[in-house]
Amino acid sequence: MLTDELRTAILSGHIEEGEYLRQRGLARRYGVSEGVVREALRRLEAEGLVETERRKGASVAKLSTDEVKELWDLRILLEAHLAQHAVPACRREDLAHAEALFEAMGTERDPVAWLGLNREFHACLYRPSGRHRVLRFANNLRSLIDRYLRVHMAVLQNFSLPHHEHRLILAAYRKKDARLAVARVEAHLERTAKSIATFLTTMKQ
Repeated sequence: MLTDELRTAILSGHIEEGEYLRQRGLARRYGVSEGVVREALRRLEAEGLVETERRKGASVAKLSTDEVKELWDLRILLEAHLAQHAVPACRREDLAHAEALFEAMGTERDPVAWLGLNREFHACLYRPSGRHRVLRFANNLRSLIDRYLRVHMAVLQNFSLPHHEHRLILAAYRKKDARLAVARVEAHLERTAKSIATFLTTMKQ
């Protein structure tokens, strides 16, 4: 599906922030009609990944440091809510899947591949909550800001700290301790948000 291909290209950095998305060129590149391209761009605009300016057309959306912080604040609220409800309902097979993803992240050093594992790791831990609408909102927020996390990981190559924090979150899930899991999820996301904000501020100086 073209929407998925374009989303992946944006999140991986193959289509850069601010780059214009010309319908005719995309139609030729992907071998689809311009109508299919328009529909894909509309969907990505609804997700916040694309913005459209009159007379200029569609481009990959840019976010300010303040906007990134705001999105992280929302994400922390949503993911804490999801963890609160997921821990009591988490099954043995859910935890086994999360642990397998955790192990894979421990050896992965490609930022794009690591982020894919990271997205599935968090989603795996939150799905048992049964809060499907909230999970969709959280996933949309993650899509908006994962590209900044990708650049952050690519430059700093700091994989050990999030891995340690993921280990702590898993331990809380194993104990069926929802309060501890929420606290560790919040601490993990808050630390990451501050690190990215500092990184973006430094990059723009």
